[in-house]
Amino acid sequence: MFMCRCVMEDVCLHKSNIKAVFKLLADLVLSDKRYRLIIKTWKDKRSIDQNSLSHMWYDDIAKQANRRSKEDVYTLESVKADFKKMFLGYQEVEHKNVITGEITTTQELVKTSELDVGEMHFYLQQIETWSYNNGFELRIPRDSEYQKLKNKQAE
Repeated sequence: MFMCRCVMEDVCLHKSNIKAVFKLLADLVLSDKRYRLIIKTWKDKRSIDQNSLSHMWYDDIAKQANRRSKEDVYTLESVKADFKKMFLGYQEVEHKNVITGEITTTQELVKTSELDVGEMHFYLQQIETWSYNNGFELRIPRDSEYQKLKNKQAE
């Protein structure tokens, strides 16, 4: 009996790898299992630059909020969670218990690492707008990917 231990996640289908993808699909079909195949247009994941900028902003906002409140209660992590709740929301995530095999579903905040470049840019725009409307100052490095995309949109 054929055993396929393949787990196919996030494969970029392109003319340069079509033979390898067909081979993988053929191997999966031979396993006699059923698979869900979802094909959608490839979009690059959010960049390290975008992630770094968001963390800089979370920290900036936490520090400014602490100064305003005269307390030290806001942290980078708490601000990050607040913005994710406000702008990204929750997603259902299945967990399988390694001991019992029981599958449970929980609600978890959407992870920015799962956003593509465009979605992350929109998320950053939402944070920037919220910050401006609420009197928080954000640093936007001139050479940041975010600023470059903003400049490109303005052209």
